[in-house]
Amino acid sequence: MERRIFIIEYAKGSDKGFDGFRPDSKPILAEIKKVTDRDREIVFYRPNKKYELLEYLRENAHSVISRINPGNLKEVDEYFQFLKALSNAGVEVHTHPDVMINLDFKDILAKLKGTILGDDDTYFYHTYTDFVSKFPADLDKYGIRVLKTNYGSTGEGVYLVSKKDDGSIFTVEAVNNEKFYFDDIDEFLHKFKVNFEEDNENAAYFQGKAGFVGCRYLERIAEGEIRVLLVNDKAVSVVHKKPQEGEFSATLFSGATYKYESPTDPKWKDVMYITNKGLKELKPYLAGQNYPLLWTMDYIMDYDKEGKDSYVLSEINCSCVGITTELQYAKDVAAVFKPAKKKK
Repeated sequence: MERRIFIIEYAKGSDKGFDGFRPDSKPILAEIKKVTDRDREIVFYRPNKKYELLEYLRENAHSVISRINPGNLKEVDEYFQFLKALSNAGVEVHTHPDVMINLDFKDILAKLKGTILGDDDTYFYHTYTDFVSKFPADLDKYGIRVLKTNYGSTGEGVYLVSKKDDGSIFTVEAVNNEKFYFDDIDEFLHKFKVNFEEDNENAAYFQGKAGFVGCRYLERIAEGEIRVLLVNDKAVSVVHKKPQEGEFSATLFSGATYKYESPTDPKWKDVMYITNKGLKELKPYLAGQNYPLLWTMDYIMDYDKEGKDSYVLSEINCSCVGITTELQYAKDVAAVFKPAKKKK
């Protein structure tokens, strides 16, 4: 039997439709059917059944499309090892775990300093000790900072931290806009310690990944984030993500609105210039693999030294970007699986 194309979903999670599947999974497979003769199938990853699934996919899969939000998994490292094992067995894996671990985690923002994508005022606090020794000075310097947990999603683990004139600390969590007040920096540091996790010495992928990234707070977040939606190295849309009035998070979970536009629209020429140049900067982090199957580069607008618009990369998402509300992009995803024409 000819090998098939599989989508891998997780059996649980808030991303399911009424039928138990992600609403964009079947449309993606329907479009793949139009461009390839291969059979298609959706399977569910269950941690207690992973070895049986691994063997099944080794025997039957030509390629697999991972459609699991790592935030839904307790053991993400094990899942990444599962995908790596498939790749080692000759199965095409979209997106490869070596790419996800490098691009989908916030520490990439610190690694890109000195490039067209990077911001020099970004720092990765890997340990709580590092955080205690450096963050107070960073907060004094700027008065306000954004902290992002290295592997959060949908605004979870993102904090806006500001220092008031009386030395008190005020924080807002992006996912729910919950506000906290602390008498001073010492109280804040003490209470924030619980958010730091230690590295798991048995983890293959997650070594050195615990911690928080500290970034500049960009006031123009009030104008929204600019998201470039890509399939491999091709931009298919530019999405203007506008937060709710008075909020700093631009996620759907925090009430933001999304507007999809063409990447060829002249008003997006600057952000597309940065994106296309930035693809070359990201190449070393692909570990010899292809660019992610379906992914985004998110920017917040700022002003350069001359007062002109500039764009600051705020995050990359490549583990499970949804297109439920814009299913037309399923065609672009499917095009990746179109067999190459044989030379005569």
